[in-house]
Amino acid sequence: MKTKMKKNSKGKNVKPWWEKPGFAIQYQIEARPGWIWNRNYDKFNASMKDENGNLKFNGPFCKMKKWVEFSKKVGVDYHHFESKWHDGICYWNTKYTKWKTPEDYCKVYAEESRKAGIPFLFYYSSIIDHNPDFDDIQPLRGVTPSFIAMHSKEKKKIAELSMKSAKLTEFSNAQEAKKRNIPYNIEFFDDVHFHDFTYNPEKYENYMLNQLKELIENYKPTGLWCDWYFGKTENSAPLIMNFMEKNFPNIILAFNNSLVGINLKWAHYLAGEAHNMEDVWKLSNIYRKSEKPWELIGPAPLAWDIPLARPDPYEIVRFAAITMASGGKMCFGLPSQMNGELFPEPAHNLELLGAWYKPRHTLFTESIPMIYEGEKVLSVEVSEKDFGTIGSINEDDTLVHIINFKGQKKELTIEFTQEHWPKIKKIVLEPNKKELKLKKTNNKIVLLLSKEDIDPADTILRIIT
Repeated sequence: MKTKMKKNSKGKNVKPWWEKPGFAIQYQIEARPGWIWNRNYDKFNASMKDENGNLKFNGPFCKMKKWVEFSKKVGVDYHHFESKWHDGICYWNTKYTKWKTPEDYCKVYAEESRKAGIPFLFYYSSIIDHNPDFDDIQPLRGVTPSFIAMHSKEKKKIAELSMKSAKLTEFSNAQEAKKRNIPYNIEFFDDVHFHDFTYNPEKYENYMLNQLKELIENYKPTGLWCDWYFGKTENSAPLIMNFMEKNFPNIILAFNNSLVGINLKWAHYLAGEAHNMEDVWKLSNIYRKSEKPWELIGPAPLAWDIPLARPDPYEIVRFAAITMASGGKMCFGLPSQMNGELFPEPAHNLELLGAWYKPRHTLFTESIPMIYEGEKVLSVEVSEKDFGTIGSINEDDTLVHIINFKGQKKELTIEFTQEHWPKIKKIVLEPNKKELKLKKTNNKIVLLLSKEDIDPADTILRIIT
């Protein structure tokens, strides 16, 4: 994907935001009291209708101005809004369905984002849509991952794959809840039946492309973030790529779950989900070497359908630090309550992340990751096991990020082998510019960090040679 590079005052090329590390929020409208992510849509849709079968919208009533103000306050580099989640409810004045909100929330989101100068994307559920307009072609109405746009000669295989995905999702959610000692009622949907749906994926695909055109032409977003990419087993992603490349090549395009299909035909950047420290660390170390821009996304609260704050408020700060230091973008899902207020505890943690990020912003956005094998910077040793290292290049210096996996405040010894670090003149602690004392031996440069020097998420060392 080629873009025309701008130049800064020093004559250096400046990358566009989507090619750089950064931090974002995805504003979500999917968390509803009494409903988990994996829902029975025969029951859910019935609960959303009036006596005449029309949508009886009961929220979330989005407070778009407040949400964009929140983005500006915490200092995001870009943000997403769920214009249409898997339930199919459209949060704009679309002419293609009556399954839509009475207020045009996408219009307000676009206007306010432009005023704030924030690049904005529309999330669009491209492979799943439980709008009752599609009940006749829906493979499974009793689970969320019903692959309406999937192509197969044997339609039963589509329903079976949908069920398999539903069970895997619930198992994963239950395992994550168990690790955090949170009650979670796992359901394997034994009462879901394979009804005799009509095989007609084109009905949905025509609707989808018309809606994407409508969103782009009416609201002129910076980009589209489609959920999700399913490789060669479905057809919506290739359709969207062809459509966007031909008609809207300057609208930024990304697909969730596309990290698994790195050789996408056409997209601006790759995206994938990471909900815990293990996933963030593993994926960041894999995609640190990627030539294509990439992003990780995960819930700011405990899970997509558990809108409680993570117990350690610095957990999401570590997620962001690891991802951005590795060259990626980190986006956090932030759910809204039915009255449109953001859930306060996850929002508070994002405010903490924003305050941490602001003085460190250019240490991430204006850096490029170092290329090395393995999961630690070559010839840099940390005295404690619960810390990791990530290297990047910022201006003419090297940054070594000491990731504090458990938020411990303890003294650390950092050793640099002189064979690979022969020209170190000084090491400065960022962002406060404190020069640190070094001790040189025959073959090592030793740095002692006091408890006060240790950041709860990421202690950043600038190596000056």
